Amino acid sequence: MISGLFKLAVRNTLRRGKKSWITVIGVFIGIAAVVSLVSIGQGLETAIEQEFEDLGANNIYVSGEVDDSSVETVRRSLGVENAAGFYSSSEAVTFEGETEFVNVYGIDLTETELIFGGQGWDIQRGRNLRSTDSTSALIGPEFGENYERDPEIGRQIDIEGNSFRIAGEISAGDPSAQNSVLIDLDRAREIYELGDEELSQIVVEVQPGFTQQEVIENVEEDLRRERGLSEGNEDFSTTTPQDILDSITNILNIVQGIVVGLASIALLVGGIGIMNTMYMSINERTQEIGVMKAIGSSKRDIRILFLIESGLIGFIGGLIGIVIGVAISEMVVYTVSEFTTYVITRGYGITLLAGALTFSTFLGLLSGYLPARKASNLKPAEALRYE
Repeated sequence: MISGLFKLAVRNTLRRGKKSWITVIGVFIGIAAVVSLVSIGQGLETAIEQEFEDLGANNIYVSGEVDDSSVETVRRSLGVENAAGFYSSSEAVTFEGETEFVNVYGIDLTETELIFGGQGWDIQRGRNLRSTDSTSALIGPEFGENYERDPEIGRQIDIEGNSFRIAGEISAGDPSAQNSVLIDLDRAREIYELGDEELSQIVVEVQPGFTQQEVIENVEEDLRRERGLSEGNEDFSTTTPQDILDSITNILNIVQGIVVGLASIALLVGGIGIMNTMYMSINERTQEIGVMKAIGSSKRDIRILFLIESGLIGFIGGLIGIVIGVAISEMVVYTVSEFTTYVITRGYGITLLAGALTFSTFLGLLSGYLPARKASNLKPAEALRYE
C-alpha cells in the first residue's frame, strides 16, 4: 500500500511541473547556503587549528610593556627552558624605487630557532639569518605582491635608507608575517631609534615536566615582583597558542551562527512555500480526493499521500541544495588555495550532508502536515460535488 501511495505521490509531484520546481527553489537555496557556509566555516576552523599547531603547543607569549630586562626575568622563572624577544611594526620598505608598508620584525639572531618555532616560521627558500647577518633580511611569502617585480633572493631592499640583501624567504604560519621583512633586532632598534631594550613580544619555551599554567603563574609573579606591581594591575599579558585559537574559534562560531541563522530564513520561506503549494494542490484535486475516498481510501491513506508529496519536495530541494552547497564550498577552497598562500580544508562530511538532507525532508513533512490533515478530513460527498 505504501509503495502504491509513493508512486502516486511521485506522479502527482511531477504532474505539477513548474509549481513543484518553484516550491523546491526556496528549499534548495536555504540548504545550499547552510551547507556551503557551515562547510567553509568548519574547513577554515580546521585550517586555523593546523596553523596554530605549528606555533609550538608548549610555548607562552608575553606582550605589553616588555624589554630586554623582562626577557632575563622570564628566563630565570621556574619552568622556563628559554625565552627570546622580538620587535614588530608596520614600516615603509623600498624595492627598486617602489615604497610600501609591510610588517618589519627585528629578531634576536642568536635565538632564531626559538622565535621561528614560536611564530610558526620556516625557511621556504634561501637560508636563515646568521648571528652576524646585520645587513641581511628574510621576506614573507606575500612580500613580493607589493611590488611590480618579485624580489628575488640576493636582491637588495631599503629600509629608512639602510640597505639589506634578501637571504631567504619564510613560510609563515603567523598570518601577520605573510607580508613581512625580518632583520636583526639591534639594527631595527638603531633604524627606528627604539632604545636598547624595547620589544613587542617575548616567546617562552616551557621546560619538560611543567604545565603551561604553572609556568604562566611563575612568569607573572616574577614580572610583578620585578616591577612592583600588584595582581590585576599588570602592564603585560600572557597567552598561549590555545588561548589565541580559542578566541578565534569563538569568533568564527559566532559569525557562522549569525550567517547560518540568516540563511535559515530561506528555509522558512521554503517551508511556507511547500505549505502553500500543498493547499493549492488540495483545491485542484478535491474531486480526486473524493473519488479516492469513495473507492475505499481511508483518512490515513490520504494523509500519508500528501505527506509523502510534501516530504518529496523537501527531499528533492535538499538534494539539489547539497550539490550546490558542496560546489560552492569546492569553489572557495580552490580559489583560496590557487590565488593565496592560505589553505582551507574541505569542511563537509557525511554528518553535515546527511543532516541537511534529513532536515529538508523533515521540513517538507512538517510543512505538509496541516494540508494533509485538511485533505484527509474532506467528506467524500462534498469533495465529489466540488467544482
